[in-house]
Amino acid sequence: MNPIPIFEAKNKLPLFIHQAEESGPVFISRHNKSVAVILSIDEFNKLNASAKKTPIWERAKKLREQYAPDLTNEEIDKIFDVRESSTTGTSWESDVFKGVFDN
Repeated sequence: MNPIPIFEAKNKLPLFIHQAEESGPVFISRHNKSVAVILSIDEFNKLNASAKKTPIWERAKKLREQYAPDLTNEEIDKIFDVRESSTTGTSWESDVFKGVFDN
């Protein structure tokens, strides 16, 4: 199916929602470029359920096991450090991840 221009999707939204429920995703375009998709809730739930959701500490542990000879714990901690630089100097900054990445 060809993408639907945004103005048409806006003017006929209920039609395209029904179409997504019956026939599958409806692509929305801006300036002839696809920029969005309307999905049925069932399709969304299928996609969401199939998404692999591994907690960050499990990914860090797996990386430690895989690259133990090549990377130090400090190097791995830097890879998984999700703190924003805006937290610099806050009272909790130094211990917010304390123990999270320890073996």
